[in-house]
Amino acid sequence: MSISNKTSILLCSLISFAVLSGCENDGMEKLDQEIQKIKSETKKSIEPIPKVVAYEPFTYSAGDLRSPFARLDPEHESSSMLVDGDCESNVRPDPNRQKFEMERYGLDALQYAGMIANKKELRGLVKILGGDSAGVIQPVHVGEYIGLNNGRISQIDSNQITIEAIVPNGRGCWENRTQYLVIGQ
Repeated sequence: MSISNKTSILLCSLISFAVLSGCENDGMEKLDQEIQKIKSETKKSIEPIPKVVAYEPFTYSAGDLRSPFARLDPEHESSSMLVDGDCESNVRPDPNRQKFEMERYGLDALQYAGMIANKKELRGLVKILGGDSAGVIQPVHVGEYIGLNNGRISQIDSNQITIEAIVPNGRGCWENRTQYLVIGQ
């Protein structure tokens, strides 16, 4: 090896030694203090896992009952039309009456959209909100049946359609009830 190589190796070794000796204790005390602080603040134990409640299966026992969303069968519907002997009035729907198109929808699925008139008659415009006919506007007139409760239109004005419905009272009897379709609602 040549002298210049030996000199350069010796010089590099001296510089490395000088650099490393300068880092011997600088900042190590701060580092040790920080590590001790972190260790003292850290939790020693882990919280136990919460107990899992066992799943208890639910057995549905009303499967043989009639669905509240299904239409009544004709036999049951005619028996529900029977009036209890203790009724205050003899109000009841006519089971033999032919149903109108607008009796397929509940009043919550209908919206009063406005009215039209000519010299002969006044008609209300009712918008169907649900089902296959959603968005269709149907003209109706006084005397026509509408809604699910045998409701008959008694009045049409610019703000609302007044409907006289025959509803069951829960005791086997029927009673008249006034219902409204208000414009825009």
